[in-house]
Amino acid sequence: MISQNTAGAILPISALFIMGNERSNATASSTLTATWVVLFAGSLIFALTAIRFWKKLARGDYREGTKADRQRKALEYRSFAPIATVAGLGLFFVLQYMIRMSGWASLEDMILIVIGIGVFFAMMFVLPEQLFILYCKYRFNSFNFNESGSLNRLKEIN
Repeated sequence: MISQNTAGAILPISALFIMGNERSNATASSTLTATWVVLFAGSLIFALTAIRFWKKLARGDYREGTKADRQRKALEYRSFAPIATVAGLGLFFVLQYMIRMSGWASLEDMILIVIGIGVFFAMMFVLPEQLFILYCKYRFNSFNFNESGSLNRLKEIN
């Protein structure tokens, strides 16, 4: 919940403030329209991801030994840092070129706007799974860690 409160709320609000500040050419109505578009897109991302996640749960895709479980275990030990670095640098240079050629606001403002709204959308994508895990932590003791740092054992039902 901390990650949602910090990245999911503060960054898009900051991006919208930057979009509407006095240095930009934005009017009050265009800033309000941008706010509604960002909120609608975030809500749509959340709803579609929640439906997708609910269907996967109903099918049992998260059970131990399933194809999804094997793929998740294989990806947990793999580093995506090199791919993310190359993609991030490529995106940075493309955005920098577009900003300088189109005469938009300053490069720093545009990068903060893109990152703020992009992180907001990413947080809306992971929110359904985080809410489900939070529910399981409150509902089932086996989702919590004990004092030694290992997961609590399942209670056997007789």
